[in-house]
Amino acid sequence: MLKPKFKKFNVTCPHDCPDTCSLEVTVDTEANKAVKLLGSKSHPITKGFLCNKVNHYLDLVYNKNRVLYPHIRVGPKGKKGILKQVSWDFALKLIVKKLKAIDKDYGPEAIQPYSYSGTLGMLGYWGMSERFWNKVGAARLGRTICIAAASTAGIYTYGAACGPAIDEVPNNDLIILWGTNIVSTHVHMVPFIEEAKKRGARIICIDPRETRTTELSDWHIQPKPGTDTALALGVMNEIVKNKKHDLDFLKKHTTGYKDFLDKILPKYTLDKVSRITGIKKADIKQLALEYGSTKKTYIRPNYGLNRHRNGGMMIRSIMLLPAITGAWKNKSSGCFVGSIEEMWNVDLGKLQRPDLLGDKTPRSINMIQIGDALNDKNLDPPIKSLFVWNSDIANCAPDSISVREGLKRKDLFTVVHETFWTDSCDYADIVLPADTQLEHMDLHAPYGHYYFSLTQPAIKPLGESKSNQDLFRELAKYMGYKDKCFKETDESMIKNMIDPKHNPLFKGVTFEKLKKNGWVKGDVENKKRNYLKNGWPTKDGKIQIYSKDTEKIGLGAYPEHIEEFTDKTLRKKYPIQILSPATHQFIGNSFVSVERLRDMASRPTIEMSNKDANKRKIKDGDLCRIFNDVGETYAHAVIIDSMLEGVASTQKQYKGSLVRNGVNANALNTQDVTDMGDGPIFYTVLAQIKKA
Repeated sequence: MLKPKFKKFNVTCPHDCPDTCSLEVTVDTEANKAVKLLGSKSHPITKGFLCNKVNHYLDLVYNKNRVLYPHIRVGPKGKKGILKQVSWDFALKLIVKKLKAIDKDYGPEAIQPYSYSGTLGMLGYWGMSERFWNKVGAARLGRTICIAAASTAGIYTYGAACGPAIDEVPNNDLIILWGTNIVSTHVHMVPFIEEAKKRGARIICIDPRETRTTELSDWHIQPKPGTDTALALGVMNEIVKNKKHDLDFLKKHTTGYKDFLDKILPKYTLDKVSRITGIKKADIKQLALEYGSTKKTYIRPNYGLNRHRNGGMMIRSIMLLPAITGAWKNKSSGCFVGSIEEMWNVDLGKLQRPDLLGDKTPRSINMIQIGDALNDKNLDPPIKSLFVWNSDIANCAPDSISVREGLKRKDLFTVVHETFWTDSCDYADIVLPADTQLEHMDLHAPYGHYYFSLTQPAIKPLGESKSNQDLFRELAKYMGYKDKCFKETDESMIKNMIDPKHNPLFKGVTFEKLKKNGWVKGDVENKKRNYLKNGWPTKDGKIQIYSKDTEKIGLGAYPEHIEEFTDKTLRKKYPIQILSPATHQFIGNSFVSVERLRDMASRPTIEMSNKDANKRKIKDGDLCRIFNDVGETYAHAVIIDSMLEGVASTQKQYKGSLVRNGVNANALNTQDVTDMGDGPIFYTVLAQIKKA
């Protein structure tokens, strides 16, 4: 037996989380096996610890549910189908044959790529894949399923300026955690909150639900879901009435402040805001006076808010609070929704090569409306091929019953590149094995802080699995594409992305530094990011309280509360609003294959109030049917004293095959879009609940 030789590698957690942790992996090089994984102690955000999910990452890598070899379908689509192992050569030749035939008969727009953030390395997310699809001339995909409304709201208001990240939190005296459960979905913010508390800071949590995070706070405020715009405007009105606003800042740094203060805010009286939000008038006033009287304040919303029909406007309104008080004058203060608009700012011309399209202008399908697109008999050309990677389309897309109906089509040629046997694999004609983060190289630009990181291959790919990058290189070769860009290495692509002329945050960042240390902080002190001095990256260099962009799309130029539900008859028929936030054990459908985490989650649950449970004679633990006109799902009741009446909460993207009828809460969603950004309205869902 060979004696083990141990070597350590720098790796980055790739999963869809703002923390983007730096990891240290120990590998037995003789056995080609990772034996230990820890959070980097030197990384200023990771701080040597990991979340509940990533602590089990090696259980994910060495998992009996992994796809390790290519397979083709030899039976019907669905659970009863049979998949047969084949060689990569056989699978790739079949894919190329099908794609070329579809291109010839229907044109390249009949080929629909579908991917998102199953993993978030910048190459794997939108590198070689986009080059390939540009060369094919395939249809575009509107990748809107997560942050579209919030990102659009930020661009409309501040341009691509993202504010101070979580490591600045301890320098503030008042922190508002607005619609974010950081203990479960952003755990590396917790030490910064605890440090702020030690320094005397007050922590306020605004959330319709009681969560693990509300336990950290000094004060939990519970607005009705979808009413956060009214709360933010009511708070701003009280701040102005009590002369706690910073008029000099507003004059110098904002557009449209005067009409906003004189005409919009006065409409949001304590009576009106209390009626809309369900919060006591005294509490609204107290929140306004506390926030307005404190100079160093920090607001951390998260993306759950933007999954309401009126989500963009809610984010835009919250983001304006530090403009009213002038909190932005302190470099550690303001509002931080995320850093993606700055951190992901790379030259897409170099990375994705849109020039490969030539004179083609393919149509674009919004990924959240893929169910309609797959079933649309009038779509010209119809979608004849679906190519899925980085996504479990059968579980993640809204109106999942419609999506699955489309996936069952016999004339639809579907390829799924996947690490695990997901529900989407049940509908694939070809399943290709994808690797894990330990098996390839990639650059990571987080959306929760400003530390770039490099992941390096620690082990050889298991079985015959391939990275997204290598898959599309192989496809390009089999398609006969001779362009040199398809042979470019990952290292070369990463070096080309690190361009300080394009993005000032890259100043001082090099591939060599990343390779040696694992991570490098972006140049947050870069002079180009001094927005107080240079102006904000908006059309006129000012914060857009008055927005021509929102006016153009029919929302009005100023933030206003928009009712989430206007159909009163629908509310009577389906009186419970269903929220589906992220869970403590999983990230979407990621990590469901890890048995210990699945055991911790136990089963799908639906949290509801005592009043709603009593009306329906539901007891704790009862299996419940949750349904509306779109679809139905099942979950076990968890009755919580603090839950608001008329509101219930279940898990986001729980693996459908683990649910009684095979589909998760997305079966209840429509394919409607948000007020801005064309995002999904996962939280704008009304349903009825009955004991099953």
